[in-house]
Parts: sequence; C-alpha cells; structure tokens
Amino acid sequence: MSRTALAMGIIAMMTGMSVYAADEPAVTKDTAVTPASTPAASDSTAVPAAAATPAPAAAQPTPSMVPNEASAASNALKQKATDTTTQTNLDQTFKATERQYSLSKQGSYSMIYDFGYSYYANTALDLALDANSSTIDRLRVENNAQHAVTNTFTFQYGLLNNLTVTGSLPLVAKVNPPTSASAFGLGDLTFGARWEPFPLGTTPLPVTLLGNFTAPTGTSPYTINPLTGMSTGQGYYSFGGGVSTRKFIDPIVLFGTLSASAGLNKSGLTQANGNRILTGFNPGYTVGYGMGFAYSLNYDVSLTVSYQQSFVFNSEYRFSNGDISTSSTSSSATLTSSLGIRVSPKTIVNVSLGFGLTPDSPNVLLGLSLPLDFLGLSREVK
Repeated sequence: MSRTALAMGIIAMMTGMSVYAADEPAVTKDTAVTPASTPAASDSTAVPAAAATPAPAAAQPTPSMVPNEASAASNALKQKATDTTTQTNLDQTFKATERQYSLSKQGSYSMIYDFGYSYYANTALDLALDANSSTIDRLRVENNAQHAVTNTFTFQYGLLNNLTVTGSLPLVAKVNPPTSASAFGLGDLTFGARWEPFPLGTTPLPVTLLGNFTAPTGTSPYTINPLTGMSTGQGYYSFGGGVSTRKFIDPIVLFGTLSASAGLNKSGLTQANGNRILTGFNPGYTVGYGMGFAYSLNYDVSLTVSYQQSFVFNSEYRFSNGDISTSSTSSSATLTSSLGIRVSPKTIVNVSLGFGLTPDSPNVLLGLSLPLDFLGLSREVK
C-alpha cells in the first residue's frame, strides 16, 4: 500500500511539471535563460515573452558649417556678368585716349574738353637776291620761339550704332617773344565722321573709316603782317579721310591708321612778302600714318604710346609779278605718350607728353583730355 501511494505521488509530481513546462514560453536563441534560482510561477500565470529591442539606426554625419575653401575660391574666381574684363577695361581706356578708334551708340552724345600746349623754336634765314645780279637785296635772320595754347571743345553724337559724327571748336592763343607778336581768337572749325562698315567679328581686324572737313574760321596766315602778327588757323578749306584698325593681344592693344587730306586753292590774296605780293596759294596734299600700343597697368591706370608722321607735297605760292614758288616736301613727326587715369567708373582723364622728331615739328607737346560728363553734357545709351 505504501509503495502504491509513493508511486502515485511521483506520477502526480511529474504531471505537474509537464503542465508547467507546456505553459512556459519557448526561449529563443537570442533570449537569455532564466536562472534556476528564479522562483517558479504558479500554474495559472503565463510568463509574457520579452519585447524585442529595435536595432539602433546608423549614425548620420552632421553637415559641416565650415565652407569648403576650394569651392569658395573657385566661385570667387569665376567670371561674373557684371565684372569688367581686362579687354573691356583696356578697350575703354584706349578709346578714351585715341578717339578716332571709338564709336558712340545711337542716340548717345558727349562733350570733351582738350587742352593743348606746343612750343616751336627755329631759326630762319630770309635772303633775297637782285633779279639782274647776284647782289643780296635782303638778309635777315629770324628767330622764332612760338608758344601756343589751344582749348578745344569737341561734341560727338552717335547717329547710328556704327556711325558717329563730331564737331570741334578751338580757342587759340599764341605768342612769339622774339618778335613780340601774339594772337588770340577762334581757331578753325572741324567736322568729322567715323564709320564702321563691317560688324565686329566679320573681318580679321575691325575697320573704321574716317572723314573730316575744316573751315577757315580762324585768322589766316596769308592775311596778316608776318612780321607783327600770328595766325590762329590754316587759312583755307580742307577735307580728308583715312582708315584705322586695332588688334587686342592680351595685355596690350595694337593700333594703326592711314590718312590723307587736301586743301582747296586760295586766291585773291594781297599779302606783302618782301618786295613781292602773294596773290595765291595752293596747299597741295598731305599723307600720313600713325601707330602705337596701349597697355593697361591696372583697372585705374593705362599707358598709350603712339608715333605719327605726315608728309606735305606740292605746296605752291603765286606772286603778283608772275613768279611761282613750289616748296619742297616737308615732314612732321611726333612721338607721344599718354597716361589714362580713371577718376570714376565712367570717366577717364588723359595726360599726354610728346616730342617733335623733325625740324618741321613742334619741339614739345603737352595735352590734357577731360570728358565733361560731370556737367551733365553727356548721355549714354546702352
């Protein structure tokens, strides 16, 4: 009997353990097993499965607040639409110095003031021989040291985008200390035009055609007393033309021009010239050329160096006694350097210094060119 009771007790104990094991949740490989020392729960209480912990998200890098130096430098060096390029700056300063190469936009106009000073010194021998013998009737040594100051106001207007017309009004003052001669007054009015027949980029080099006409509004050298007076003009009508071109080669621009002009015959003169009376004058014609270069030192300063030379042919003088005198070919050459200074984004002032290289040229030339846009005497059309 006792053995039977013991066997039934063991069977009941094992049955209870089986029921407990069936009610207990399965343990996954990733779940830690509860230690044996943990007290067992009652048969009616189910142990909940442990909640799975989500895996941590991958760490995202925090954007740097420090600018990329290489990118910033690259952006700073990029050309912007509002930036002034070297070629544009050089083109502006070059055309402000050498206006025969510039054109104004249609409807644009401007007024420019030019100051010029020249000094011309020479010694001339005035010799006259008797017509019937070799006797010297007159021998005179003339010393000249002429100082001339010219104030010129030039108005230019863009008739078309490729055609600009100009007009110049000079005021002249001259003095010759050795003879005490002087002259003050209006010079010769000059009208001109600059035309660019071909659009830029359609020819290997840009071409500008030039034309001018001069009216003798100043005092004529053929109506004054040459011993006591001086002239402020050339004394005859003249007209001329030419062609110019330029080439930009960083960091300079090269330029050149060819020109020719002719004067109209002047008659009806009565000027005493020694023992003869000058009755007529034919100016002949003049041909010339010029060349040079402009260099931009920086945005505000530029340097221009130019050489110009002209030749006068077939000048003829007629006298009341029938004599005709033809002068030999004369030549005038000058070497000029100009310094352009930008005083505002749209205003460039030029100062020039030149020297004569032939006996027929002025010894010294000084110049100053100043746009009068600060007086409201200009209009620029974009």
